[in-house]
Amino acid sequence: MNRLPASPLVMRGLEIAEKRLGIEALCARLGAPETSIRGWRLGHADMPEEKFLRLVDLLAELDPEWVRREQAALAGGPVQAARARRILVVDDHPDTAESSATLLKYLGHETRAVTDSREAIRAAKEFEPQIALLDLGMPYIDGCSLARMFRSDPLLKKICLVAVTAYDDEKHRLMMREAGFDAHVRKPADQYVLRAIITQFDS
Repeated sequence: MNRLPASPLVMRGLEIAEKRLGIEALCARLGAPETSIRGWRLGHADMPEEKFLRLVDLLAELDPEWVRREQAALAGGPVQAARARRILVVDDHPDTAESSATLLKYLGHETRAVTDSREAIRAAKEFEPQIALLDLGMPYIDGCSLARMFRSDPLLKKICLVAVTAYDDEKHRLMMREAGFDAHVRKPADQYVLRAIITQFDS
């Protein structure tokens, strides 16, 4: 797998929309040139919020299942994921760890939250997650160091690793790539982004 930290929602959303519409129609619907769309898909540039919201609306229009899932969420019911996953959340802020784990449960997944990075490896071996969300800025063992530990362990090296961070500059992208992350998401991650990440690794 070629690991490149990028927004899973943007990557997957643009892929779906382009397959349905074609690149010319997608450019027209988003009001953006093809070069910008390619850059967003590859993670070379951030998609502006205005374009992101247009993409979300476009996906709801193209995919009736997306609309039904969102209606279920608004009604207060659980949002069923396409495929239930075991997901480990590692974040030194208890509120953030628990809220992320709760949201993922709401999306239909089995979760475990860890607030001490020194316990992450042990928890991963016990829980056997398919996906792990790792905060980058943690005491004791930072996210990048923890990712390297996952990748060097024969029992954990195939887990899909997602960096959770407030940083998105080229320096941090390179750090995440070299550490072995599969993707990254900026804090705070909402249900749209988390669902897209899980869908990206659903095959």
